[in-house]
Amino acid sequence: MKNELNIFCNNDIKSFLQSLLSEYESTIMKLDRIKENIHSTKANIIIINNNKDIDLIKYSELSDNCLIILSHKDLNLNLKNKSNILICPLSINHLKSKIKNFVQNLKVQFHDIFIYNEKLTNLDNDNFCYLTKIELEILSHLIKKKETSKSFIKENILNIKSNIETNSLESHLTRIRKKMKIVKTKVKIQAKNEKLLIKV
Repeated sequence: MKNELNIFCNNDIKSFLQSLLSEYESTIMKLDRIKENIHSTKANIIIINNNKDIDLIKYSELSDNCLIILSHKDLNLNLKNKSNILICPLSINHLKSKIKNFVQNLKVQFHDIFIYNEKLTNLDNDNFCYLTKIELEILSHLIKKKETSKSFIKENILNIKSNIETNSLESHLTRIRKKMKIVKTKVKIQAKNEKLLIKV
């Protein structure tokens, strides 16, 4: 199964990117689509060609699953402590190598569970099962944040407005907990009022 990438850029290099990154399942989108897709657990490649592109992105909202490629070093990008930045020019092989390393390091691990490519594995006993894309996003977000609000998941992962009454999140959580029982992990998801926590 191919690893999945989201690629955000505002120039017309779609066919070049798809041929360059043919080993991945790539979805190419305009930069203004970042906000609605940034909480995906996919690797996100953001290509910035000019200062107008920079203004479209809120860097404080970007997660560790974003690799930023600047078309040249003179762009006015003020980022502190961001290691996931590449500045062109780069050789094709160097660029592919950097993207490959970035994608490989996006594996999610917490205590005895390991998630990669929608596969949930207990590292202690090798039991595994598969997550749906939504389950993967919810569980990965919980692992990365350790504590989050139900409203955040509803709005940003399930795309449900906060004023809408639905049991959709509870249904997803029930299925995730069942899968965690299948792999016999010691990790638990706890709900306290509006908060969700993950702990051992």
